Amino acid sequence: VIVLFSCSREPLPILGEIPSFELIDNYGEPFTEENIEGKIWVADLIFTTCAGPCPIMSTEMRSVHKTYLENENIRMVTITVNPDYDTPEVLTEYGKRYNADFTKWHFLTGVYEKIQNLIANGFKMGDLEEIVFHSTRFALIDPDMNIRGYYMG
Repeated sequence: VIVLFSCSREPLPILGEIPSFELIDNYGEPFTEENIEGKIWVADLIFTTCAGPCPIMSTEMRSVHKTYLENENIRMVTITVNPDYDTPEVLTEYGKRYNADFTKWHFLTGVYEKIQNLIANGFKMGDLEEIVFHSTRFALIDPDMNIRGYYMG
């Protein structure tokens, strides 16, 4: 995914912009756009009890995470679509299953409405009433918080 961004001869188009947001990371601490501003990041949407596409998506994220682990300018961001169940503790255990370095792969939860708004109005990856029916695409975000691409795993 990132290779497409960094090796492209032409700049990728700007498909949207990620607005200000405040969620909670897997340590239970506030996490905002300021935590990753200035970084390239890949985002996906999952829930930890998903038996369908989520484990496949997390395996793909693990692969990208492992490939770019030493790059200080790249981050992974996984956002739960089931914040009632996916507490910071649950997300920590989930991340451990995928060998996440939590300094570079962030697992986020928060208030349902804030997540729903970020998905619909920020990522533009669905505006369904029930966000558990989430997109299976990955979003590529540039250091200025612009969406530069959507990719399937």
